[in-house]
Amino acid sequence: MKYKEFGSFKRKINFCNELFVRSKKFSFAWYRFKWNYFPILNIVPDFPLHLDIEVTDACNLRCIMCVHGSGKKIKTGFIDIEFAKSIIRQSSEEGAYSIKLNWRGEPALHKGLPDLISYAKQNGIQEVQINTNGLPFIEDSIHRIIDSGLDRIIFSVDGNSKETYEKIRVGGDFKKLTENIEGFLKIRKELNRVKPFIRVQMVRMKDNKHEFNGFYKRWENKVDDIRISDVTDRGQGDYLCVGDQVAVGRRKCPQPWQRMVVNREGLVLPCCSDWYCKQVIGDAKKDSLKTIWKGTKMREFRKIVSEKRLDEFEPCKSCFVKESYIWKYNEGKG
Repeated sequence: MKYKEFGSFKRKINFCNELFVRSKKFSFAWYRFKWNYFPILNIVPDFPLHLDIEVTDACNLRCIMCVHGSGKKIKTGFIDIEFAKSIIRQSSEEGAYSIKLNWRGEPALHKGLPDLISYAKQNGIQEVQINTNGLPFIEDSIHRIIDSGLDRIIFSVDGNSKETYEKIRVGGDFKKLTENIEGFLKIRKELNRVKPFIRVQMVRMKDNKHEFNGFYKRWENKVDDIRISDVTDRGQGDYLCVGDQVAVGRRKCPQPWQRMVVNREGLVLPCCSDWYCKQVIGDAKKDSLKTIWKGTKMREFRKIVSEKRLDEFEPCKSCFVKESYIWKYNEGKG
């Protein structure tokens, strides 16, 4: 199973109803159809269905599975607000359904985050979301995020105890994180809001697998969604593993038909795996996103992915996106 999903069924229905009410002519259902089936049918939409906009590549943690915890240094900074708004405007005008305001960093470190969320919603972006470690928030910023109209917030937790969490999320504070998640739930209820949809998430690792059950029990009657996601692990020589499964081949990755990434400097990447920006396909400060999406470099990338010539594209060699692999269970564990 790729992940397990828990949470309040009633609140999920309410959230879906909200999306349908706000989405004319069932655009949410059409968006999901394009997301799931256009890659299979090899149909390239006129514009990305989704944009990852990196508001910062800075982070307050040094997680063991992340670029920030790898020991490799990257130059960090914050996106210019006016440039970010120009990306949002293009996304809205060209019909992108969703945006995520983070990539390699912690979005809550950017003081302008609530304003960017509000701007995206005012410009008609149907779904705006963030992934966060949850630690930078205080009560005032929680209010601002909820008031901004954010549709979805995903808290990366990765443990159900102080010991496990702080071993994986180096520099973290388990007590503060749980208090902040509870704070979002409390304030959202006090304001009688449906949104943001709140998910807590763990990355499946050997260091935290003993805490899955406790994690479910802690959050299942509180948040809207609980997920266990897989991280690819090359800890067994040349074998790529997740949990009890081992990769036995590659499959066509859907991302080049779905999304693009714009980093905080304006460089455009064809997928979310290229953390070191080795395969830049354009510069959003020089060309429009639509020009880049339909450009030569992106077309060549789609061809490489379709033909599974993945050794020709550096990030694909070490891709951590599970959907780009074919898996089977290790012997004796199926």
